[in-house]
Amino acid sequence: MLKRIQKLILLSTLVSSTLAGQSTVASSITELWNDPSFVKQFVGSYGFLAGYEPSITEEEKEALRTLTDLIKASPVAAINELKPQVKNSSSAAFDFILANLYFQEGNLPEAEKYYKNAIIKYPNFRRAYKNLGLVQVQALNFDAAIPTISKALELGEVDGRAYGLLGYGYFTQQKYYPAEAAYRQAILMQPDNKDWKIGLAQTLLETARYGDAIALFDTLLTDNPQNADYWLLQSNAYLGNDQSLQAAKNLEIVRRLNAADFKTMKLLGDIYLNSNSADLALNAYLSAIDIAGSENAESLVRVAELLQGSGNYDQSMQMIAKITSSMESQLSSELKLDLLTTKAKIARAEGDDEAAVATLQQIIAEDALNGDAIIELAKYYAELGDLARATNRFEQAQKIDAYERPALVEHAQALVREGKYSDALPLLKRAINLKADANLEEFFSKVERAARTQS
Repeated sequence: MLKRIQKLILLSTLVSSTLAGQSTVASSITELWNDPSFVKQFVGSYGFLAGYEPSITEEEKEALRTLTDLIKASPVAAINELKPQVKNSSSAAFDFILANLYFQEGNLPEAEKYYKNAIIKYPNFRRAYKNLGLVQVQALNFDAAIPTISKALELGEVDGRAYGLLGYGYFTQQKYYPAEAAYRQAILMQPDNKDWKIGLAQTLLETARYGDAIALFDTLLTDNPQNADYWLLQSNAYLGNDQSLQAAKNLEIVRRLNAADFKTMKLLGDIYLNSNSADLALNAYLSAIDIAGSENAESLVRVAELLQGSGNYDQSMQMIAKITSSMESQLSSELKLDLLTTKAKIARAEGDDEAAVATLQQIIAEDALNGDAIIELAKYYAELGDLARATNRFEQAQKIDAYERPALVEHAQALVREGKYSDALPLLKRAINLKADANLEEFFSKVERAARTQS
C-alpha cells in the first residue's frame, strides 16, 4: 500500500509541477507588456535598417516626418492620419508603423493584421516577424507564434526575450528539446531574467533531469529565498529524484512562508506517511483540513481510510474527529457512512467488537448497498465461526457490482481458514475472471493443491 502511495505522490506532483511552471511563465508574459523598456523597444523605433528592412521613398519619408510629433502626442490621431496612406503600393514600413501604433493602443487584432501585411509586402522583414510573434505570444497563440518568432531569428534577429518566449511556446507543446535550447540561449543573452531559468528548470523536470533542475533552483533560491514557487518546484525535482524527505523540507518552508494550499499540505502528509512518520503525516493532514474546501472532502475521507488501512488507528480517529467537526456540513451522506465504516474497522482491529458491529449494522440499515460495511460485518461473523451468517453477508455483497470481487475474495479466504478448500475454489476462479491478479492466481494454485490433498 505504501508503494502505491509513493506512486500516486509522484504522479500528482509531476502534474502540479507542470501546471505551476506554466502558470509562473505565463504570468511573466502578462507582466511583459507592462515593462516600459520592452514597450519602448517594441514600438519606439520607427526607423528602418538599411539592407535588412524595406526602403521608403522620399515622399514617404516626408509623410513620416510630419507624423513624428503626432505619434508621441496621440497614437490614435496618428493612426487616423496614417491609415489612409497605407495602400498596396505603399512601403511595408507604413504597415509596420501602423501595426506598432495599434499595438500601442492595445488593439492586437489590427496590429497582427498590419504586421502580416508588412510581411506580405516585404517577406524578409525581420522586425515585423518578431513583433508579430510577440503579439501572438500575448494572445497565447503558440501554434502561430513559434514559426513566426523562429523566422525572425532565422533572419538574424538577436533578442533574449524572443528566445525565452519561443522556449515557452515549445514547452506548452511538449517539445522539450527545442524548448531547452531556446531557454538556454535566452539565459545567455539575459542572464538576470529569472523567468527563463524557471522555464529551463521546468523543461529539465519534464525530461527527468532532476539533479540539474535541483541545482538550477538552488541558484534561484539563493537570490530569492522567500519565493514559495521556487521551493515548490524544487520539491517536485526532489520527488522525481527519489529524495522525498528533502522534498518535505521544501514543503515545510512553503508552510512557514504561509504559502501552502490544500494540495501542498496533502502532499506533505502523503510523503510523511510513505516514510512511516504517521504523527508528522497527521500534523500535515490536520493542517490541510483547516484550509480545505468542500471539493476536498472526499480526499480527506480517503486519507482517514488510508491511515486505518496502514494500521495507524489513533491518527485515523483524530482525522475522523476533525473532519466531522470541521466539515460536517460539507460531507455527503455517503462520505459520512464511509467515515463510520472506517471507525468500525478500527474498533474491530482494537478488539471492540460490540461497538464495531453496532456501527456496521447502523450503516447497513441506512445504506443497504454499502458493500464495504457488509463485507466487514461478514468478516466479523466468519471470525466468530458463524460461517452461515458470514456466507449470507458475503453473498449479499457479491450482488453489488462494485463489491463483487472483494466479497468473493474475502468469502474464499474465510472458507480456506475453515479448511473448506473445494468450496473456496469457484469463488476464487470467479474473482480472477473479473480481474486477473498474479497474487490471487498464486493463492488459487495453493488452495487447489490443498483441495487435491484433502480429497
